[in-house]
Amino acid sequence: MQSQEEKFEGLIEGIVANGYGVCDDFLSSEEVNMLNARFTERFDDGNFKEAGIGKQSEVHQAKEIRGDKILWLETNTTNIAERILLDKNQAFINYLNQTCYLGIIDAEIHFAKYDIGKFYRRHRDTFQAQKGRILSVIYYLNNNWQTENGGNLLIYTQENNIEKTISIAPLAGRLVCFESDKLDHEVSETFRERLSITGWLLNC
Repeated sequence: MQSQEEKFEGLIEGIVANGYGVCDDFLSSEEVNMLNARFTERFDDGNFKEAGIGKQSEVHQAKEIRGDKILWLETNTTNIAERILLDKNQAFINYLNQTCYLGIIDAEIHFAKYDIGKFYRRHRDTFQAQKGRILSVIYYLNNNWQTENGGNLLIYTQENNIEKTISIAPLAGRLVCFESDKLDHEVSETFRERLSITGWLLNC
């Protein structure tokens, strides 16, 4: 079994080589189940909102582009499941700052729920008017995910000036991390409820 440091190193190696890294079993099955239970609890409380596109006052809904429902996590939460996720994310930030000198000072993280038939069309995780997002992180919570369920993360890269599409299934416990300002990506249509925790690591 890989140590946490080995998992961090694998992610960094992938980012340096390809612009993205993938780590399976970053979250244990117990942690996934705890987060799924918390996810359901908060959704049932009616706390989720339809996601929009744009930044702050310019956010607007565009269901032909994005169909997920989200809930932002509070950094000072005392809930055990949320705390585990946020502490693991912070440990990754600390390691990145110590080894790669990225100067990450903050993170913004939310639960994201895609109902059947929903998707998020091709986009990039940065705003022209506001910089700061260095890395995007996505933690997946989907137990027993099958190929026919769809909902893959599609990352677009360049190889010898030819576009290449990387398809990554949203398997429970998996963490995907990529450069926010460099890689276009999308979520393909899902044919089963799809749960994830998405975030951005910020340098300002």
